[in-house]
Amino acid sequence: MQKHRVVFEVNVDGAEQWQGILSNVENLQKTFGNEATEIEAVVHGKGLGLILKTNEAMRERLQSVSGAGVRFAACENTMRRMNLKMEDLMPFATTVDSGVAEVVRKQEAGWSYIKSGS
Repeated sequence: MQKHRVVFEVNVDGAEQWQGILSNVENLQKTFGNEATEIEAVVHGKGLGLILKTNEAMRERLQSVSGAGVRFAACENTMRRMNLKMEDLMPFATTVDSGVAEVVRKQEAGWSYIKSGS
């Protein structure tokens, strides 16, 4: 079985944008199946609000997507700039040193790239 590895770059703000991103992720999993997909959403810049604990409106949907195997990786550079700590993120979130560098690493490793939002 072919494994579809996809990295989503999330650097946009706003519930409407975020809902669209999560719909794309869910549709990808429906099309290929959870076992055949490996998905990481790299969240940086304005997109970081997506995975903050204060984002109550998105919490349930994010937990569902995360529970289906999607990883959410926050940019530590953005976190420092915004004076945020790990405990400010939703519990399923991880961090990477640099969001942009993580996207580059994934692409160099053969992952498909999806630019989210406008």
